[in-house]
Formats: sequence, C-alpha cells, structure tokens
Amino acid sequence: MELRNCPECGRLFTYVARNLCPACLEREEEFFKKVESFLKEHGGATVSEISEATGVPEDKIISFLRAGRLISSSSNLVLECERCGKPIRIGRFCDECRSVLESSLKRDEQKRAQERDAGRGEPETGAGRSRMHTAELYRKSRSKS
Repeated sequence: MELRNCPECGRLFTYVARNLCPACLEREEEFFKKVESFLKEHGGATVSEISEATGVPEDKIISFLRAGRLISSSSNLVLECERCGKPIRIGRFCDECRSVLESSLKRDEQKRAQERDAGRGEPETGAGRSRMHTAELYRKSRSKS
C-alpha cells in the first residue's frame, strides 16, 4: 500500500483507488449528491447557478462533468475541448481531437515497438560487441597476459 498526501486537505492517507483521503472523498460524494439532486429539479441550470444554489465550488462541478459523472443534457452545461476549445458535453476532448490524439499515440507506440525490435537483431561481432564477464574469467584472462 502506498501513502500519499491528500491534494485537498494535505492529510496523509493510504492510497487505494482515488487520490483523496476518506474524509475528502466523503465530502466530494456529498457535493455530487447535492448537484445531482439539484439538477433533477432544475435541469437547465448553468454551472454558476448550480454552484450558487448548492454551495459546491464551480471547479468541482466541472470536474464531475469532465469525469463523466454528470452528463450535460442541457445547452447550459457546456465544457470546452482542452485542445481546440470546441464545445463538448463530457470529458476533456472533442471527438475529432480525441481521434487525432489516439492515432498519434498509436503511431508513437508502433515506432517505439519497431525500435525495440530493431535492437533485438543479431548480436554484434568484433570489438564493438559488449560482453559480460565473471570476475573469475576476467582474472584468468588478465593473468595469462
């Protein structure tokens, strides 16, 4: 198990799955329930209206949207793509930017795999070849010289 400091309150806690201590995680769940129940009654509210009515900070509401815990069905809860700024309803990137990033990552991974495979070819021969020696063999070769 790994010990970490909570990014919200600074307390030391045992990291399990979420990067928050149990107390902050519980508070975040309370925030989420407040926002969720408010949205059931006021579906067309904006982030600032939700924050004002529930007391939940705007950045928490936005993080719920980005994490996919809240899905915006109204036009008032709109996020921006972190890459191009295009309006999105959920996540961090629009579909176009997501596909560009995915293809770029796949290309990079294929390139790294090819480089790894190229390094596994036939072993070099001659003086440039790197070799390992045991201390005993090294001493024997030195004593013969």
